[in-house]
Amino acid sequence: MATADEAYEIIMDRKRLIEYTKEQAKIIFGQKSLQAAGQLSEKMNKFEMDLPYEKITEFVAGVGQEIFSKIPEEVRKDLVWEHVGSTSIKGMPGTWHPDGAIFTKDANPPKEAVAALLESGFRFIGIGRLHKYDLWFVKTMTEGFLAGTFMKIHLTQLGGNAANVIQEVRDRCRNNQEDFDSYKNSKVKAAQHMAEGNMLLYKQAKGDCDLLRTAHANNGINLPLDLEKLD
Repeated sequence: MATADEAYEIIMDRKRLIEYTKEQAKIIFGQKSLQAAGQLSEKMNKFEMDLPYEKITEFVAGVGQEIFSKIPEEVRKDLVWEHVGSTSIKGMPGTWHPDGAIFTKDANPPKEAVAALLESGFRFIGIGRLHKYDLWFVKTMTEGFLAGTFMKIHLTQLGGNAANVIQEVRDRCRNNQEDFDSYKNSKVKAAQHMAEGNMLLYKQAKGDCDLLRTAHANNGINLPLDLEKLD
């Protein structure tokens, strides 16, 4: 995808967005593609019991600052950047791949945010696995302590279903030991798939816990997301 205009046209056309998402899934998340990437990076398929929380948190904050610096102030004031996912939870084991989120005021994101993500080297891969208004951007890290891993950024509405789940899971793990243990235990159990180089099965298996089931139910999330049934 060459320009932000092209990406935004796809985002605003639901039918094209669904087809684009299917195409990108074959390219980015196809098992052969992930295995090939794993051969190039020890960290790609590595499950870590003791991730460097502070170091990753600092890194994610820096990425957010870089992206937001490319967005005009009149647009930026209505956006929120947050560190999300397992690496945003101190002490949580998992993969080295950090997640960030840009939370927007409206369901349809501003074009300027899309442009800033692309300019910062992120690739738009379409609709995420949580909700039809959760858009995913990914970037392979090529230098520093995260070289060989990839970072994913959610672009989704603050207060929307996807944002609520992302924040609820993180905040419950941060503030409740029972929830932390529920998620931790499911991830450790699912780690066998990472040892076999199967990231897709790992991502599916780690969701088998009470925390995620209740967070999804609380926010109207029904998985797996069926692209064929999206309007």
